[in-house]
Amino acid sequence: IRLQVQYRMHPMLSAFPSNMFYEGSLQNGVTEADRQLLTLPEFKGKEDFPWPVPTKPMFFYSISGMEEISASGTSYLNRTEASYVEKIVTHFLKMGVTPSQIGVITPYDGQKQYVSEYMRRSGSLSSSYYEAIEVASVDAFQGREKDFILLSCVRSSESQGIGFLSDPRRLNVALT
Repeated sequence: IRLQVQYRMHPMLSAFPSNMFYEGSLQNGVTEADRQLLTLPEFKGKEDFPWPVPTKPMFFYSISGMEEISASGTSYLNRTEASYVEKIVTHFLKMGVTPSQIGVITPYDGQKQYVSEYMRRSGSLSSSYYEAIEVASVDAFQGREKDFILLSCVRSSESQGIGFLSDPRRLNVALT
């Protein structure tokens, strides 16, 4: 069976999931040229984001924070990661990206709650900007699109493992 789903994401983003999970059968509904942020009129003359490789619309940012059990006692959060999410979101907003273009996803409800609260409380811009940004669980966001997605993984330690990312299917949902 060949999958005939067309993704509207940048072809570079769909390459890994297509090859790893779908035997190369995913089709892109857009080209790289369709997804070039810097060519959009609303970003001309605005501050740019320091992408490690400007032609690649994705990167992994390693953060040395520790996960902890959230107040609910059933989920995890990572305060250091949440602070970096806020910094990146604020940078995007200062570039002219609108809150509706940004999504923050995480596999843990504790992190979802903490990131939302942290951005409103600690962000340097009006809290209304941060309140308008959708922060959701990976599962709740499945099948949806935003121009900018930040994935907060929360857990990655030698003693605790990588948590939800150890399940390849959940990793696929997070990446796509």
